[in-house]
Amino acid sequence: KAPKENGIHKWTWYMDEKGVSGPSRSISKRKSEPSGVKVKPGSYKVELSYGNLKSETNIEIKSDPRLDKSTNAISEVYDTSKEIEQLKETAGKAVNQLNESKAIADAYGKKLNELDKEKFKSEIDKSKEISKKITKLVAIYIGKEDKRQGITSDTIVNVNQRIGNANRYIRSRQNGITNTETILFDQAKDALNDALNKTNLFFKDEWGTYKDTMEKLDLSPFKKTKEFSLD
Repeated sequence: KAPKENGIHKWTWYMDEKGVSGPSRSISKRKSEPSGVKVKPGSYKVELSYGNLKSETNIEIKSDPRLDKSTNAISEVYDTSKEIEQLKETAGKAVNQLNESKAIADAYGKKLNELDKEKFKSEIDKSKEISKKITKLVAIYIGKEDKRQGITSDTIVNVNQRIGNANRYIRSRQNGITNTETILFDQAKDALNDALNKTNLFFKDEWGTYKDTMEKLDLSPFKKTKEFSLD
C-alpha cells in the first residue's frame, strides 16, 4: 500500500514467496503478508504502481557463488519446503476452525447465563464442557497456554513445534535433503495427521451433537409477563 506520508520510501523484497498463516491461539486478521518459501534462482519481474503510473523491471536471483549448490539440491529444498508450508497451512485452518467454534460455545454460554441461568443450566454446562475440549484439542497443535512469567517449557512436543523443527532443518540444507530431514518431515506429518483425525472426530460427533442441541433452543429474550395489582 502507498504510504500516507510524502517523501522517499523504500520497499524490500526478501526473495521469498507469499506465505501462509499457521496455527494461532487467537482469531485475528494479519496486518502484513506472511513470509513464505525462498524463491529459486531465476528472473523475477518487479512492478510498482501508483494511480495511473506504473514502473517495472526484472531482478535476477542467483545462488551464492561461494557455495557449490546443484540445481537438483535447490529444487529438493524448495519442493520439501513447499510441502512443509502445506502442513503449516492445514494446521492453521484446523486450529482456526476450533477457535471459531470455541468462540461460538463461549458466546452461547454467556447468552444463556444472561437469559436464565437456572432454566438453561444444562446447556450452559455443555457449553463450558465443549469449550474445554476444544482448548485441549488446540493444545495438541500449539501446546497449552502457559501464563507463567519467564522461560518456560512443555515436555509434550506439539504439532507446530514438529513442523517448525522440520522446516528449520530443511531450509538450512545447502546440498539437498538428507535422511534427517526426511525423518523430521515424516514425524511432523504423522503428528498433524493424528491431530486432524482427533479434530475431525470431535466435529463429527461431539460438536455435531452440541450444535443440534443449541439450535433447538428457544433463545427469545422475552420472558413471561405477570400482571401487577395492589389488591
